[in-house]
Amino acid sequence: MSLIVIGREGADELHPTDGWGDVPVADRPLWSRYMVDHLPWFPGVTVMNYVAPGVMNGNTRAPQIWKETARGLHAAGFTPADYYLLSELIMSSLETIDMNRHAPLFELWPTSNERRPRIFRLNPTRWVPWFEKVRAGESPRRALEWVLADGKPAPMGGLYPTNGGPATIIE
Repeated sequence: MSLIVIGREGADELHPTDGWGDVPVADRPLWSRYMVDHLPWFPGVTVMNYVAPGVMNGNTRAPQIWKETARGLHAAGFTPADYYLLSELIMSSLETIDMNRHAPLFELWPTSNERRPRIFRLNPTRWVPWFEKVRAGESPRRALEWVLADGKPAPMGGLYPTNGGPATIIE
């Protein structure tokens, strides 16, 4: 049995294997699980009540847009762990992310309201420099600052200006 989800992006059959493309079978449960925490699309409360418990137990019946997101990130070189770490860093840095300046980094800008959780989709190719710097030994947070500063982050121990707020000291 398959569940059909209907949302703004159209009908979506929650088939466990269709739509994953080249994403390794072993990674599919991780992509799905991590996307429950960092949603690239919110299918609604009812569907999430159906999808989330299965996904958390290793099922790969994820909405198609989640699979497409995983395919794009995987094709750019991301692992599920890279996605999760970067998403966590983005969520903790939202006050420094400027919609006008950083819009190209996202396919869907981080949005939220009281009735829905925060959702966003990364533009995979725009984040390749982040994971390249991390794999080269850079701190993940420092690599994020580098991407957000267009490759010109404040020096360590220097002042890092925030959007409209006072500068903070980087240690």
